[in-house]
Amino acid sequence: MYRIKEIQEKLLHLVGWEQSYNPANAIDEAMTETETGLFFQGAHPLLTLDNVAAIMPDDWGYQYPDWDLTKEYKAGDKAKFGNTIWIAKVDNLNQQPSENIYWKTYNMLSDFLEKLTRDGIVKAIQTFIQAKRLNEETKNLLENVTFFDGAGRLAATISNMEKLVGFEITNVRSMGVTSKIERIGLQMTGATGIVKVYLFHSSRVEPIQTFDLDFTVENGGFQWFDVKDCYLPNIGSKTNAGGSWYLTYNQNDLPAGMQAVNVTKDWSVEPCGTCGINNIENWRNIMKYLEVSPFMMQAPTTFESIPEMWDVERMIYTTTQNYGMNVEISVGCDLTDFIISQRSIFQTVIQRQVAANALRTMAMNPDVKVNRNQSNVSKMDILYELDGNTSGVRPNGLGYDLKKAFDALSLDTKGIDRVCLGCNNGGVKYRSI
Repeated sequence: MYRIKEIQEKLLHLVGWEQSYNPANAIDEAMTETETGLFFQGAHPLLTLDNVAAIMPDDWGYQYPDWDLTKEYKAGDKAKFGNTIWIAKVDNLNQQPSENIYWKTYNMLSDFLEKLTRDGIVKAIQTFIQAKRLNEETKNLLENVTFFDGAGRLAATISNMEKLVGFEITNVRSMGVTSKIERIGLQMTGATGIVKVYLFHSSRVEPIQTFDLDFTVENGGFQWFDVKDCYLPNIGSKTNAGGSWYLTYNQNDLPAGMQAVNVTKDWSVEPCGTCGINNIENWRNIMKYLEVSPFMMQAPTTFESIPEMWDVERMIYTTTQNYGMNVEISVGCDLTDFIISQRSIFQTVIQRQVAANALRTMAMNPDVKVNRNQSNVSKMDILYELDGNTSGVRPNGLGYDLKKAFDALSLDTKGIDRVCLGCNNGGVKYRSI
């Protein structure tokens, strides 16, 4: 398990793009940032901004929406107006795009360079993990396990009391272990409609994620909802003081007439022997890695308009309530924090991987005319620069340099939890039945 979006964000400016000498073709300054002093153009002479612009898809500009007079734009937002792409310099409303204090023209190449960079980071990390067999250390410890099996009795409804309700989830293991919510389940009765569920962390004011779950099952039915990239890592700590996560909804926000159906379960103790073998096994396995506690508290009057993290001292733990929610969760060994903390070792492979991706696109696109010293370069010329001597007598080319850079990489995982290091020896892996 590794959180690739987080890795992309942290490694995005490890290597930068050199700015154009022509101010009219300037790219966004953010794309020129480089933590290491390396630039992508340094990987190969063919990797110029002009040549990269030549491989940008013809329909790239269609991703930008037309400027809307009624929309409030934030700094950095982009919009199309008058056959030109504009980027907001500051927050603004009702300010028509032009070269002024609110807007400036935007070079689409910047977005394409960012995508090229992000794709290269993903490819580099995936190749590294597989080549070093570190995927053996990122196996799941728990795989798609639900908090409980079954559903509640239709008569066991919970009255709406203007409360925030849900689960507090705390990782027991700390370094190198991450939980991931795969699905959220709801059992409701009395009405259908959108149930807005929030994910908070105790260290942040604003919600980490918000889910609009369209509950469509009538008469007390149960419905599962897939969620994407919902990770629950320990934030900012190498100890168990990494804070807690809160999956919650506001009873005030439920559609009119909707009530939760409760499951009779005491979350503070192991399920009884007659409650089903799956419930017992799931509880024991989950408690190795997570502490799960249902809670409720009076919903702040401003929560509907401004959802913010609350004072946890005001919470009341309700061990026999689930508030109509169930969760399917996985727990896995996670190398994300180690990759980010040691990101400087990836500078060369990311530089060369992005360059290799770009050159191969140039070679495979028949409409691209690559210019080097005013002379067009053929597809075969580019492939030779990339793959070198294919006979293998004297390996060379950018691809060979990239392979050598990968071979030289070594990630220090000595801080990872011993449970995860044990995954190399088979580990212990649980999967729901």
